[in-house]
Amino acid sequence: MRRLIISASICVVSCLFLSLSTLTPANAQDTTEQILSQLDEILNQNPLPAGQKAQVIKIAEDNTITFSIMRVIEGAGLKPHIHKTHNEAIYVIRGTGQIFVNDKWVDVKPGSVHFNPMGKVHSSKQTGTDPLVAISIFTPALKEPDRHFVE
Repeated sequence: MRRLIISASICVVSCLFLSLSTLTPANAQDTTEQILSQLDEILNQNPLPAGQKAQVIKIAEDNTITFSIMRVIEGAGLKPHIHKTHNEAIYVIRGTGQIFVNDKWVDVKPGSVHFNPMGKVHSSKQTGTDPLVAISIFTPALKEPDRHFVE
């Protein structure tokens, strides 16, 4: 398990530095060019839509990976769910929150890494006053919905 978390950490950090020259639109598809941008640029050019408490900004995607930035504002969260056909890795950049993992709520902050293999129940919520900003990586690429809520 520790090796999976370390591998996910390396993947997330590598993708952050190697995969983020211009900002791609929020709905990037089949990215074949290298991308280099700054997090603040991405967030400023993709403001949170009025009335929404969460946002996923897709940065790059091909058949093997979907790479996104997530922003969640105060009080927002996602109900417990699974992904039937995708693994997900999250790296928290800013803010604080909690992730429901292994049947318990765990605090997350900048630097926290969460690897969630397909089929495992997880959930998240923002707990601080500043937006929670994180990198989200799905493998294979998340080209179809794969969030199945559980009770």
